[in-house]
Amino acid sequence: MKNTVKKMTVLLGAFVLTACAGSGDTTSGGAASIPTNTNFYAHWVHSFEEQNGQKTPNIFRVKGSRQFPPSRFRMEFGFDPNGQCNYKYLSPVDAHEMRDCVYTKIGNKVYIYDQAGALLKHISFTLQSPASKDRMVMTYGVAEPVKAVTKEGEKPAVKKQ
Repeated sequence: MKNTVKKMTVLLGAFVLTACAGSGDTTSGGAASIPTNTNFYAHWVHSFEEQNGQKTPNIFRVKGSRQFPPSRFRMEFGFDPNGQCNYKYLSPVDAHEMRDCVYTKIGNKVYIYDQAGALLKHISFTLQSPASKDRMVMTYGVAEPVKAVTKEGEKPAVKKQ
């Protein structure tokens, strides 16, 4: 029972965060939120050649903005304003593919979740500056998002419909 409550709490926290997708780049205008920086919502391709041998920060360019040299693997992300995304999956047998995901952007932190709601920590990242029209600079890694906490033996609050 204890593990079931803990799993439900984590999943609820992930889905609540997913519902806030894009909330870090908005300003309030009454009841509606208006995006202030829509440059982030694009398909990004890792341009590691621009990093001059440095591991971080990672530089990404908008897909189609330049001709990239051949590579065995080049990370890619695609983000839309509704919280949907996809990323290039690094297959151990070189059968790389784009996989669907959801994300939450809180300030400069981008939390990426698989379709089951599990946080993909290895590809979640921190933006080093707001994305420009054709350039995104980031570093992998984010602190765990805030999760709903329940007291021992207490059930998480669930709204009845």
